[in-house]
Amino acid sequence: MEMNVLEIFNEDRLPGAVVTVIYDAYSSAWRIPLLLLRRAIESGYFGIVSNYTGPLTNFIKRAGTVGLDVRTALELGDLAIIDLFGTRYNSRAAMPNVFYLDKVEPETINPKIGYIYETELGKVLSERTAFRLIYTLEGAALMLGEESTLKLLNQTLASRAAQLPNSTLVLPINRDVVSEKFVAWVAGVSDYVLLARSSFEPDGIREYLYAISSPCEEFEPTAYLFRVTGGKGTEKLKVKKISP
Repeated sequence: MEMNVLEIFNEDRLPGAVVTVIYDAYSSAWRIPLLLLRRAIESGYFGIVSNYTGPLTNFIKRAGTVGLDVRTALELGDLAIIDLFGTRYNSRAAMPNVFYLDKVEPETINPKIGYIYETELGKVLSERTAFRLIYTLEGAALMLGEESTLKLLNQTLASRAAQLPNSTLVLPINRDVVSEKFVAWVAGVSDYVLLARSSFEPDGIREYLYAISSPCEEFEPTAYLFRVTGGKGTEKLKVKKISP
């Protein structure tokens, strides 16, 4: 029996959790973090995206594939984007709740982002729980270097655990872009770990999704068939259990 991919997650365990979704170059699982963001916003969370990968217009289009209207969410004050890619490459968009830094450097990026959290987003974060998405972790690694990215992530995990203890942090990674060591370290600090693998077969591309880790006591590692359907929004991504 097929089910919605979001059913893999225990929503009661998402607050305060770190969620890592690992996929390969040909997988469709990059949609899962965006679907989680949409569900969070619809559930009353305040979304915060740190964009390291491509112009903001690309993120808006990709989010649209799971039914998330980024422009409307920004206008309604349900979402904020810290556009590191736009800062680095000077491709700035004039949209509400989109923030830029003066420049992107590993030594100062976390304090600058922290300042935005405390000032521009301070009021809303005092009233609503944050759902944070780093889009994407391999984009950050390409921009800042793998070692610097891991150090910054360590700092982020420590500081946000104190400042935003109930916030969810989602880390998408294309494992074909970064080293195995990088992927292993990120998986090791995560509560939820999903691994997607695409396979070219005679009847087309088949995708597998493996739930490797979960904070739930009753959790068992599980393998699924994963597919993108013609449905809309939160019903678009389906899984079918194939083990245990």
